[in-house]
Amino acid sequence: MIRIEGLSHYYAVRAGHAATQADGHEGKVERALRDINLEVNKGERLVLLGSSGSGKSTLLRCTNLSIRPTEGRVYIGGREITSLPPVEVKQIRRQVGVISQNFNLLEGASVLKNVILGRLGYVATLSSLLGRFSEEDVAIATEALKRVGLESYIQKRVSDLSGGQKQRVAIARAIAQRSTILLADEPVSSLDPKLMKEIMDLITEICTESNITLVASLHFLELAKSYATRMVGLREGQIVVENTPDELTDKDIIDIYGETEDWVLYGKRGF
Repeated sequence: MIRIEGLSHYYAVRAGHAATQADGHEGKVERALRDINLEVNKGERLVLLGSSGSGKSTLLRCTNLSIRPTEGRVYIGGREITSLPPVEVKQIRRQVGVISQNFNLLEGASVLKNVILGRLGYVATLSSLLGRFSEEDVAIATEALKRVGLESYIQKRVSDLSGGQKQRVAIARAIAQRSTILLADEPVSSLDPKLMKEIMDLITEICTESNITLVASLHFLELAKSYATRMVGLREGQIVVENTPDELTDKDIIDIYGETEDWVLYGKRGF
């Protein structure tokens, strides 16, 4: 479902400016990813592990071309997308839903309006700018909200919801998008332990029911082991471990986090 070949990404950092994609301008260059080769099968639940700054988020963003990688190729459903023009990339992105730790919702808008935005890839540009959606789009968004248990919250403002409810809205948006791939970047890191399990249970159930391919980055090792079918460890922008949860060893964990304070925080204690 996803194939990544020789993918590297660099950020150029210029004095007084935030990091931006390397584009030939002078300035210090920092490597975020180096020579990533990875395949993800349909219906698989792949979890990315690694300390902050290891490249997990950059890899997810390169996968759907939210940022274009400096080098390498990305294939979605067997189609190479890194060389496609933006209009064709938009069509491919219709099948790739995204969930993030910050929810990325319109706080002042209703729950329904946020979910129906998952239909943007299916409407004409002018209609999307005017916020015009068909009855079918509304029905799809409403059904998605029922699936995540928020059918009674349709007209509520997102700003009035709890963190767990906001993440359910984001999941419903991905369902409304009719995604075949779901990229989840630390989807539960801002939630308490009970909500972490509830949200990961919901994501897993939906992916299993609809045969959706899941690639998620998670910060908590034991949580990741509970939901992954395969785990990939990143360190300093490189893949250092690929293994199943049952076969992940102490050595693998040290390779990912290092036998330092991180080993205690994220490895030995299983957080």
